[in-house]
Amino acid sequence: MKKCTEIFVRVMPILMVVVIMSSSIFGISPNLPTTGGTQLNGITDLAGSIWITASVIIQILAIAAIVIAGVRYMFASANDKADIKKQTIVLVAGAILVFAAVPIAKFIGDTANSAL
Repeated sequence: MKKCTEIFVRVMPILMVVVIMSSSIFGISPNLPTTGGTQLNGITDLAGSIWITASVIIQILAIAAIVIAGVRYMFASANDKADIKKQTIVLVAGAILVFAAVPIAKFIGDTANSAL
């Protein structure tokens, strides 16, 4: 599990930068209106749908990682609980960053649009 946490800590900032950069490059707003079952109109709608889907999947994975760490903590011995607490702190910080990515991306997109 230690290796998984190390991978999560290294991949999450990179993934956040990619999500934020893609939103500002493609002009994607995280609050896109739904298409209501109709076809997507253009690359912006498609990229917005992909971005929203990816952010939801990442948020679900962050919550799942915290739940798994909690279950491991409940069944761990006294010696292992200190290591799991350290890992959980990192997971909670990562989850905060994941959930903050959407408002941050919206802020960057709105700022970039207003600057133009």
